[in-house]
Amino acid sequence: MCFMEGPVGSPKRISGQPAMASQRRNEVSFTGNVFVFLGTVAAISVTGVMMPGPVTAAAIVKGYRQKWAGVHIALGHAAVEFPTIALMALGFSTVLQNPSVSIGIGILGGAMLIFMGISMILSRGGVVQTLKRLAAPPEGTKDGDLKRGESKISSQKMDEAKNKVADPFPYHPIVAGIITTASNPYYFLWWATLGAALTLNALEFGLAVLVAMAIIHWSIDLGWDTLLSYTVHRSRGLWSNKTYAAVFAICGGVMVFFGIWFAGSAVVSILGMV
Repeated sequence: MCFMEGPVGSPKRISGQPAMASQRRNEVSFTGNVFVFLGTVAAISVTGVMMPGPVTAAAIVKGYRQKWAGVHIALGHAAVEFPTIALMALGFSTVLQNPSVSIGIGILGGAMLIFMGISMILSRGGVVQTLKRLAAPPEGTKDGDLKRGESKISSQKMDEAKNKVADPFPYHPIVAGIITTASNPYYFLWWATLGAALTLNALEFGLAVLVAMAIIHWSIDLGWDTLLSYTVHRSRGLWSNKTYAAVFAICGGVMVFFGIWFAGSAVVSILGMV
């Protein structure tokens, strides 16, 4: 990224800025206006978070049980993302762009996503069977013995039952945020390219703008993950057992899909190097 011109048309350099970062500036700058730059960060972040992926799937799955699971998932995401931004400011993007490193991340991350997705898909059946047993009338009870509306347990009791049965995705939301972020090779690819460019452009304005960029980017992640988990939790009373199973199957399938995609891309890269 090129040096951005100051008021007198001469290149600016932030005192104390890491030498490695300054040496890696390419010839592309987003803008010389700090407000336009931060607006660009927000716009890019919005389009990024709305793309379906492992973190989105985790927010939906965990949101079923916990209304504010999205907040915790975003915190887990931040535990990976903020250090990543710091590393990009130090020029670490060159390491992530190394073919061997990207291949390793693709294979390991893809394998982790495949494992989590398959585990989620396989365990959902047992959860649904448990819910069916809980919803069934007491053994020996005939339909005629039940008053109208008593053929099933109340929706409130069903919700309580769903919270007690085994979780198809048995990770704390913060841990889920960390795992789904760190195992996503696309995340590292994004930060090694576009994210690195945004980071270096932010450094042109100073450390304060870099911090502001990180906060804006993460705040959009926080808002989206929270919206997903809250919406899912509020609407779960409308979910039948089939809907419950289908949603978990789709979310597990999303993780498996991205896992196969990432790992497969890494294998193709290896074959191309042979």
